[in-house]
Amino acid sequence: MNHISLFGLNIDDKTLADTSASIVCDAKLGVRQKIYFVNAHCINVAATNIKYLNVLQDGALLYADGSGMRLTSKLAGFSLKDNVNGTDLFPLVCRDAANSGIKLALLGARPGIAQRCADNMRNQFPNLEFVWIHDGYFSLDDEVNLINTINESGAQILFVAMGVPKQELWIARNADRLHVPILLGVGALLDFYSGTMPRAPRRVRQLGLEWLFRLIIEPRRMFVRYVVGNPVFILRALWRRLRGQKYLQEVPLIESVEKGSCGHD
Repeated sequence: MNHISLFGLNIDDKTLADTSASIVCDAKLGVRQKIYFVNAHCINVAATNIKYLNVLQDGALLYADGSGMRLTSKLAGFSLKDNVNGTDLFPLVCRDAANSGIKLALLGARPGIAQRCADNMRNQFPNLEFVWIHDGYFSLDDEVNLINTINESGAQILFVAMGVPKQELWIARNADRLHVPILLGVGALLDFYSGTMPRAPRRVRQLGLEWLFRLIIEPRRMFVRYVVGNPVFILRALWRRLRGQKYLQEVPLIESVEKGSCGHD
């Protein structure tokens, strides 16, 4: 089985290696895909933001990211094959893209960060080709020209690093105007691979405690997401599990959005 259902979302269940190979193959064949990584924070956001929820449910490939989603999958009676998150996936995609001649593009983060990320990855994979790079600071007035330059670059995979839910909403809004086959929302990935932000040690990640490492590194920015958000997510998952495994898998995610409201962007 390659798909499971969690919180009413269709999650693709693959290993990191298989996910990377699939992305690069689709890029080569020109198969259009929107790819998002769903973690505990994403579930909390989607529970009150119907626009974001609709984007997640609108034909995108979704992957379960983090220990919270692994816990939920077990409560639902499944065992995920891997923790498929954008940060661990990125070097695999870069390796496979370099071997296949696939052209990459980066959008997001502060000025200079995406370029440093690209330079670092080229050092690891000399044949890797980044054909378009831009920071995340641009206005709506600049967007048409921005998309034109992306299309002219010939990029086949675009990594969009703007944070949840901004990056997913941006991809959904512009997917039809972009000629790039593969569009991914990747959060803080560019900060990690530019060397701007340290990544949790491998053993910490294996223990499912990367969130704690990030909280220690960025306590103000991450306090609400983790100290408040993690218990909310766990309670949400346990409440559904008490109603039964099927309820955890199939229940509509939105719980308390008033009729006619679109939540918060």
